[in-house]
Amino acid sequence: MNTSRYPATVALLGALTLTLSACSGSGTDASSEPAGDPVPGGTLTYALAEWPKCVDPVLRARGLSAPEHFADRLTDQDRETGEVIPRLAESWEIAPGAKSFTLHLRDDVTFSDGTPLTAELVKANLDNLKAITKSGQSETQIISALNTYQGTTVVDPHTVRVDFTEPELGFLRNLSDPYFSVYAPATLEAPLEERCAGKNLIGSGPYVISEVINQQRITLDKRDDYNWPTPGVTDHEGAAYLDRIVFEVVPESGVRVGGLTSGQFDIVDDVPVIDQDAVKRQGAEILTATTPNLVPGLRQNPLSPLGRDLVVRQAIQKAIDREEIRDTLYSDEYNIPTSAIAANTPLWQDKSEFLQYQPEEAQNLLADNGWAKGADRVWAKDGLRLAPKIMIITGSSQGATQQELELIQQQLTKVGIAVQILPVTQAEYSSLMKNKADAGYDFLTGSGPAKDVDFLVGLFQNTNQALQGSNQLDLEEAAATLNRAATDEDRAAAAGALQEKLLRDGYWIPVREQTKAVGVAPDVHGVSIDPYGATVLFDAWRTGGGGS
Repeated sequence: MNTSRYPATVALLGALTLTLSACSGSGTDASSEPAGDPVPGGTLTYALAEWPKCVDPVLRARGLSAPEHFADRLTDQDRETGEVIPRLAESWEIAPGAKSFTLHLRDDVTFSDGTPLTAELVKANLDNLKAITKSGQSETQIISALNTYQGTTVVDPHTVRVDFTEPELGFLRNLSDPYFSVYAPATLEAPLEERCAGKNLIGSGPYVISEVINQQRITLDKRDDYNWPTPGVTDHEGAAYLDRIVFEVVPESGVRVGGLTSGQFDIVDDVPVIDQDAVKRQGAEILTATTPNLVPGLRQNPLSPLGRDLVVRQAIQKAIDREEIRDTLYSDEYNIPTSAIAANTPLWQDKSEFLQYQPEEAQNLLADNGWAKGADRVWAKDGLRLAPKIMIITGSSQGATQQELELIQQQLTKVGIAVQILPVTQAEYSSLMKNKADAGYDFLTGSGPAKDVDFLVGLFQNTNQALQGSNQLDLEEAAATLNRAATDEDRAAAAGALQEKLLRDGYWIPVREQTKAVGVAPDVHGVSIDPYGATVLFDAWRTGGGGS
């Protein structure tokens, strides 16, 4: 049995280095500019671009940084190396074959209601998570992480053994994700609807939820008794510096940016590229970070004639100029995709050979497979016009954006593919997904944030809603091979093979890498972005503290 605190298995999963840049108004690295000693106190107002589907990360709180502050996880990741490190679990052992994990818990942790952290409570949390995956109210990532979960055994008051029916080499890294947040018993007993709304979320983090107003704001207040920050992640011990953090929803980017430069907001999410230089000229910082994930892109409708056509997918893959997308809509701070997953995702492999801009090859491929251009210069075959409908949820920040789709539409028009952009509401999206065979859409936009490559398994098996009803055995087998991998070497090979399959056969058509751009006011210091893309404020403080 491996008894190392940081097992070789974990390290081999891939060093995850967050691509992080901090630029100030002077153009220098703001992190290198001394700001003096941290001053406790004060309130920080954080402007969000959108309200999450749920406040509870276990139930889909994607894009929300608040859970990082009111809930803890069992493991974390070193910000520089990506190595899995202790958080609530202070050490662990992995049994040979990676089907069993023994976790030793800290004995000094309490939840905000006074409940102590115990092995029984960790078991209850993991069992609760598994039950949620069966309810249909969890995301693909957690379903994938627990798809072979067998159960948890309490070894002693502060030790648990977690067992799986198959090797789960990514389990310790998965535990560092917000969807594995650990809660007090009162939360586990609460209805999922209440948890989704942000009620009864009792964690062991440095802040507690004091107010949630749906679609408007979340207020967190400091826990004065918090004293178990993660070594290697934070710069200080004891309680957080800020007394209060208020997350406010401000959908309009111009209002967020204006509020940052005027002093109304201290931090703002999703600063548009066009505004970033102006923000820096006002003395603020722009923090940018690449999020490890399935990069924003297009996924087929496997039941529509165009979506299930291999040649059509391959032609679209070759006809998209990703460099033009980056240069037209973004800046050099934004990366061109080199695989189906971001380059800082564990077990990423460079598959950029399948993402080259080759418009002539795209047209030759179509011509060689029975497609012919009509009088309107659009390809057609057997009476079917090559005019794919790409579905996008209006207002969503997940996947390719409307601007990106419009540029792709122009690019594909040049090679005879007449893209139709189909904006839909969430309700319309759900209806179209349930009736894929009606071919109401051919492709949809999406992305998949996660810290471990395991999430690809759930995304590309036909148990995923987007692929239900399909019979793509080659894709199923590639995902299953990754799921069955019992050694680090087999897992790396399977991850690479699946990435190649996704790109070569157009099962995933990348558009860009996901880059988070956060604006930080000049008097705010100590802000960072974690490997999941959450803004971390435990070390944050304001000049003047409570007097600002």
